[in-house]
Amino acid sequence: MRIPALFALSLLGAGCVPEPAAPKEAAGPPDTCGVDMTTLSGSSWIHLKPQAQGDKPNPMARIRFDDAAGTLKAKYTAASLGDVYEYSCTIQGKLATCLEDDFHAEAWCKAWAATHDGVCDPAAVAAATGIPQAEFDKVAQKVNDEIKKLKPAERDMQKTADNSPNNKIRGKFQVALDKGKCQVTLLDKYQTMVGGQVNEFENVLGTAKFEKAKEDYIYESCKDVDSAWAPGADDTHSPVQTAGTIKFSAILQKAQKGAPECTYSADVYKDWVKSQTDVAATDDKKFGPRWDVQVPLAEAGKHAVYFDRYKTCGDKKEKIGLTCAVVRID
Repeated sequence: MRIPALFALSLLGAGCVPEPAAPKEAAGPPDTCGVDMTTLSGSSWIHLKPQAQGDKPNPMARIRFDDAAGTLKAKYTAASLGDVYEYSCTIQGKLATCLEDDFHAEAWCKAWAATHDGVCDPAAVAAATGIPQAEFDKVAQKVNDEIKKLKPAERDMQKTADNSPNNKIRGKFQVALDKGKCQVTLLDKYQTMVGGQVNEFENVLGTAKFEKAKEDYIYESCKDVDSAWAPGADDTHSPVQTAGTIKFSAILQKAQKGAPECTYSADVYKDWVKSQTDVAATDDKKFGPRWDVQVPLAEAGKHAVYFDRYKTCGDKKEKIGLTCAVVRID
């Protein structure tokens, strides 16, 4: 039987027709964040404070992550004007949990003693907190001796203060990353002890959003608030100012001064970002080396200005340390 030509051609060509190409997957949005949960080290983040007109960066609350011999570390300000706290972090899946490095052993001891007849038992506190007993062995005798010396009314006050949910002992926070928005969500907590049991409560910020920092912020505590100020007409600190260019001054304490031939300089930080470098000190008849700088501040609220001071004697330059002043713009 003869096969029609058209039908024969269709049979011959059936195996030669190419299959349709698989559809290409749509390319996802470009990675503009450059960070995931395993590469947080080296990144810093700034709190986004909710406002009626939209979230506003609030660098008073900021975090920086770094690597220390394979351990993820964090420096977190917890919305403090001058303090920076150090944490060690562990990552499980999409969540990083960070616990303050400072054990605060004395505070835990006092909290335990508040409900255990005024006695800190190192083994018992260690079991309750998971902190090595050796840390409590160092402070237990001191705590117990202090409590023994308290009068009955003072002992009652100690019990109330140290056995309270408001007794913030150790910082803790958890972080999850949203790569698409390049933001982290932080759950700010603190640990305390009530009735001999460890409890966790929300800290200052609670649950908050942070964006990746665009500036190079300082992450160092400023403890010296006596050597810097915003001078008023009588050269004493004027804590409330109007918006504009404001004078800030700084000096050295007696123990910080070097030989007569030494010179002094300072880097100035405005709201935790370096704004002036190598500002030379002048000689003041009353204070000796003194810095006077002009800092523009326009936005209402609290502002911090830091002086990071240095001493150069011969060819040796040494860091003296930070001093800071805070003003409020009305």
